[in-house]
Parts: sequence; C-alpha cells; structure tokens
Amino acid sequence: MEDSSVAISIDENHRIRTLPDDQYRESEQLEMECASFIQKVQNFNGTIQSLVEILSAQADEIEKAKLQAMGQKLRVEMEAENRKRRQQQLKALIAEKTAELERLNVYYASLEKVEKEQRALIDKLSNNEA
Repeated sequence: MEDSSVAISIDENHRIRTLPDDQYRESEQLEMECASFIQKVQNFNGTIQSLVEILSAQADEIEKAKLQAMGQKLRVEMEAENRKRRQQQLKALIAEKTAELERLNVYYASLEKVEKEQRALIDKLSNNEA
C-alpha cells in the first residue's frame, strides 16, 4: 500500500522533503513573510501603546487645565460678589460718616451760637461797668 500522492524529494542540502521544492520554497517564503508581519504588528502595538500613553498624559493635562479654569471662573464670580458686598459696606460707612458729619455740624453750629451769645453777654456786661 503505497500512497502515490506523497512526493518525496531531496533538497540541495541533502535533506529529505515531502513537499516539492517549489511548495517548500513558497512555505519558507510564507514563514518569513509571517515573521515579518508579526514584527510589524509588534511594532504597531508598540507605537499604539506609546500613542495611548501620550494621549493619556495629554488628557491628564487637559483635565488639570480644565479644573484650573473652573477654579479661576469661581474666583472671578466670587470676586464680583465680594466687590458688591464691599461696595455695600463702603456705602453704609459713607452714610454713617455723613450722618456723623451732619451731627457734628449741628453741634458746631450750636456751640457757635452759644459762643456768640456768651460774647454778647460779656460785651454787654463790659459796657455796663465801664
């Protein structure tokens, strides 16, 4: 029982081959192409890994910048509120100082009136004795 579909041949290195030379060379070429393809895929995976790391770092930087921007926005909003509050405080202080000035002006006017009356009385008394 001999199988005639299997062809046995001897290559140039005197090795026994069950494939014909042309199919053996094609299989070796396919093996080299597969190895080359695997190398290219590994290089591609390395490149993709580097890209993912770079993009991840960029995403972290963007997130950090976004948080800083939100913080700045909150500070600006708080500053506007602080300015309004400070403005109200200053208006209240101005009103208080204006009321105090008015009170002091009235007091000064009354003191001038008393001084005038006392000078008039002193003058009257000085003229009567003289």
